[in-house]
Amino acid sequence: IVPLLQTCKQIHDILALPKNSHLYSRIFRSRFDSAASARRLCSRTHHSRNLAHQLTWYSAALKCIRRANVYDNDVLDAFWASFALMSENDGKNRHHLEAAGLPDFVDEFVRKRLYEDNVDTHGWPNESPINCLALWLLWFTSTEERLKAETTARRNEIIRLVLPFVIVPFHYPSAHAPHNHFAMPLTDNSDGHLRQSILPAYGAFPLYRSGIARTAHFYDRTNLEIGTPLASTAAKLIYFSHRQVTSIGIPIHLPLTRQHAIQLGCRDQIGPTQEDIHELNQHNVVRHLPANAWDDANDDALSASSQLDDDWYRLTDCIHPMEKSSLKNTHYTHGSATGLWQGRILVPNDNAFATILQHVQMPEEFTEQQLLNHTPLFMRLREYHCVDPQDPVPTGGANDGFDDGISNAWIPKGVEVTEDMVSTLKFQHHDRTYTYEAYHPGSTNSHDEATCRGCQFRGTCDVVYREHDDQFLAERSQGVVENDADVDVDVDESEDEEYCVTRKCNGVLDIALVGETDFKHGQAWNHYRFYGRVREWDGLVALVRIPAHPHPTTQGLGVWVFSGYIVGGNNFVGTWRELGDVDPVVPTLESSFAMTRREDVHS
Repeated sequence: IVPLLQTCKQIHDILALPKNSHLYSRIFRSRFDSAASARRLCSRTHHSRNLAHQLTWYSAALKCIRRANVYDNDVLDAFWASFALMSENDGKNRHHLEAAGLPDFVDEFVRKRLYEDNVDTHGWPNESPINCLALWLLWFTSTEERLKAETTARRNEIIRLVLPFVIVPFHYPSAHAPHNHFAMPLTDNSDGHLRQSILPAYGAFPLYRSGIARTAHFYDRTNLEIGTPLASTAAKLIYFSHRQVTSIGIPIHLPLTRQHAIQLGCRDQIGPTQEDIHELNQHNVVRHLPANAWDDANDDALSASSQLDDDWYRLTDCIHPMEKSSLKNTHYTHGSATGLWQGRILVPNDNAFATILQHVQMPEEFTEQQLLNHTPLFMRLREYHCVDPQDPVPTGGANDGFDDGISNAWIPKGVEVTEDMVSTLKFQHHDRTYTYEAYHPGSTNSHDEATCRGCQFRGTCDVVYREHDDQFLAERSQGVVENDADVDVDVDESEDEEYCVTRKCNGVLDIALVGETDFKHGQAWNHYRFYGRVREWDGLVALVRIPAHPHPTTQGLGVWVFSGYIVGGNNFVGTWRELGDVDPVVPTLESSFAMTRREDVHS
């Protein structure tokens, strides 16, 4: 339409955007995906003037990318628009971004500008908004085919560039609020007094991210805050996706199979066979976003954009740790962590880790070979819910508003955990039993309106979340708790009415996870048990891993705590720490992990 507008002044005046928002909204619908915006914000986003505004923003971004100048003054704005487009992508958006050249554009940006202006950071790359967005866009546009087509040298260059974000967690935050906190927001339990140690080389620790966001005119919202996405999460996805292109070598001295190992007299010996390493190579560590073509008739529940809903809501709701996150939105979809997960852990060299921790300047020889070992990671997880009128197990730690017991995945030390593998999980703590029930997708839980304290307080099972219902949010923080992730949503709004969402209360107060390594994987990589819970504020998952039973090979394995997010519905990405009884304010051995859920549910 731009060439037509340029033909003469009269045509330009007739077809000008202020007079023809309905026309430009139709153009938006034909070019870009629109289901995600209505689902995440409200149907009001589809009013013609809102779509017309969004069309001008997205079109300007595509124009900037087509100019192919990574030093263009409009790159930051183009990256924000591209990030929004990829977060809403159901096929059309990605098609237009790739046609404009975004994959090559963002690849060139990372190679040329990621370390820009790093003098003040002593050689370390900045966690600036433009770098954060560039890393996420590099991940969003990555495909297995594109990575396999790269030369080894170019793949290794990207790995080297993103490595600091991956393995220096005391410099780059890996969560929207430090994982030592479970009860959020912080004003409710800390009175604003946050304990932090001062690292001579890096400053305060733990790392608090507050207000790192962009305020944008986004569809019908004239001042929507969108948080800057975490650079470290994107960097981990990029690192592992590039590294998994190369298969792990198979030592020929290993037994061929487990049966072969038994025949050789190694029945009780823990260690991999050639078959176990073949299994590692057959499954990816992280799974790329789907790049399939769009289908306007596609079921929205299965759309590509719906897999990113929790990630998007984290960015719009979890910007300020001192503020409540929105109850209208989910940050962890029920069942997201269940199933068999496979991935890798990065284990840093102790001496190299200590050197990085103590020195200000980024080392010149900052390479994988000098810093890291890779270890396979397997876990099979099950999900349990505490349903009102049951009470959640208390948090652990010092109960001081700072240490909520992350060293035991937010669960008190000494708690006895029992699972009947069918319907219930029980925590025994101080002569009291806390009961959680198994979550089964598609099945109803034990919630009863007659006994649910939330329903009794409201006088109805219907929960209405209003756009500006601060009073309801205040009541929520005082103990009337409903987490409504797996329910139908009815939207009732008009041009001048307040947007609201009505859900049926399901009574879920808390989410716990338990699991173990399957026997087959335990024989290869050691047997472990896992338990933990999910932080409601932003969906952060914390799990403690302990050796399953005494064994000579378990000496030195220790107790590790994993914390991270389910990204895109399929990848579990975060950091692990060797905590034990270490104060959360003190940095300890820590690095990254990434996993993807395997499609086979039993092995």
